[in-house]
Amino acid sequence: MNNDVMIRFSNLTKKFKDFYAVSNIDLEIRKGEIVGFLGPNGAGKSTTMKMLAYLLKPSEGEIWIRSNGELKKLSSHNKDYLLDNIGFLIENPTFYGNVTPRLVLKYFAKLKGYPRKQVNKRVEEVIAIFGMSDWIDKKIKTFSKGMRQKIGVASAIMHDPDIVVLDEPSTGLDPQARREVRDLILKLKKIGKTIFLSSHLLYEVSEVADRVAIINNGKLIAFDTLDNLEAKAKKSIIHFELIRQPEENIENMLKNIEEIVTPLTGISTELNWVDYNEDSKVFQIFFNGHPENQLNILETLLKNRYKIIEFSVPKAGLLENLFLEMVNPEGNHDFNNNSQNNLNNLEKELIMEVQ
Repeated sequence: MNNDVMIRFSNLTKKFKDFYAVSNIDLEIRKGEIVGFLGPNGAGKSTTMKMLAYLLKPSEGEIWIRSNGELKKLSSHNKDYLLDNIGFLIENPTFYGNVTPRLVLKYFAKLKGYPRKQVNKRVEEVIAIFGMSDWIDKKIKTFSKGMRQKIGVASAIMHDPDIVVLDEPSTGLDPQARREVRDLILKLKKIGKTIFLSSHLLYEVSEVADRVAIINNGKLIAFDTLDNLEAKAKKSIIHFELIRQPEENIENMLKNIEEIVTPLTGISTELNWVDYNEDSKVFQIFFNGHPENQLNILETLLKNRYKIIEFSVPKAGLLENLFLEMVNPEGNHDFNNNSQNNLNNLEKELIMEVQ
């Protein structure tokens, strides 16, 4: 077994009656890295997280967690010991409004068995890491959602675990608060924590994750760095906008653009690689992502007198399309919510199976 593996899922499977919520997942998370866990609703993300927290027992397979230098299989006999090396954050942590961060963090430190004589010092250390020293004795009811989320992340690491598991940590936050949470995640990595991050915010995962795991219909369909996933897909997207709205028929313009740029895209010509968004007035061209192809496409558009005022390769749009293509290669991106509803109902029946 590799010494740098902190979490290992081996053939991890969860079956609810005849429904496979998670099927044969093999995944290793290494020391000091951030792994983003992505998937549409009903894909199996929450079920996987619940098995890691031992709220659900796997139907098949194993979970291995490193603690005190040893990688051990999670079971009912050692779950308390192994899970002490993990800090969990639920999606939306709730705290009493009349208490202070100092009281909350002291409570979580003692709850997780942190040495009592060192609790006060640990509280000060964690608050300093998160830059919240001025807020340590103020009542939480005065905090914003972003500040409360900071306290949630801080409470997850009070007992100084090596592994931090964050389930949708940016849900419901405004852009400024989401940026603060991203900064906190990077700080956790900087101090040596290993982070397993579940999220549906694709762009934010791309900002922090070393590797991305994509799950769909309970199966792991990709696990690699974002750069490698993009390279395997051999596809990227160019967005451009014209200085004035097209006067000619848009279908004719698209046909003309397709004729002049398709030979320059570096990818198959069997499909339509040019599109136009009526609402945003933005054209998009799919290409292989190589800078030379991008330059050739721009030069060709300009030579053909297309007056471009905006030309870019947006990372967020690229990641979204890469994700959609992987989870639904046939192009139907209308995910079925019935699978999520069925899974939720079955989990309600079986969530108490772990005593």
